Amino acid sequence: VNDDFENVDVTIVIGASDTVSSAAEDDPNCSIYGMPVLRVWKSKVVFVSKRTIGNTGYAGMENPILYKDNVEVVLGDAHDTCEALRSAL
Repeated sequence: VNDDFENVDVTIVIGASDTVSSAAEDDPNCSIYGMPVLRVWKSKVVFVSKRTIGNTGYAGMENPILYKDNVEVVLGDAHDTCEALRSAL
């Protein structure tokens, strides 16, 4: 799957933090360094659905992908957000 992300136009991340954290590859001081992750940040555009900013997951740190130029954070309840997106389409 990771090899495909460079060819993906849009990725939607719901309810994940550590499993899509670039820190697992980029930060040797991170507790999840070396853990396999989905490299969603390589997609052209990434939407991350989160209830709030600041949840740190197992790594104990914010996910660095939230601050990448191609990532948009959508705050709110994921179910409501997905329903609104589905209705809009």
